[in-house]
Amino acid sequence: MLPYERRVVDALLTSDDPGRRQVVTDHTSAALAAMPEVIRAGIASETVLLASWSAARRRGRPLDPADEVAWLEGHPLGIVRQWVRALRSLVLFAEQELAADDTLVAP
Repeated sequence: MLPYERRVVDALLTSDDPGRRQVVTDHTSAALAAMPEVIRAGIASETVLLASWSAARRRGRPLDPADEVAWLEGHPLGIVRQWVRALRSLVLFAEQELAADDTLVAP
């Protein structure tokens, strides 16, 4: 997972538990790595462009991760909104899978 993807994934996580966050992040990273090369290349190239765009937008000052996600979700270019939706779907899937595993283990 590229650093900008990791930053956005961290902002999309809903749990405050560090262990759970790490498991979901690892699952999301594995899901990105398992994508067909053509799809992964498209997502990775968009990530590089968005990371550069975000860095220029910040101009060295820190931005709140929630503000970054809000900027991406409300972006006028549809492909940017689709990129963040793809990451959000991977995060939500991982969180739900983890929750399902917890219900199977807990009596």
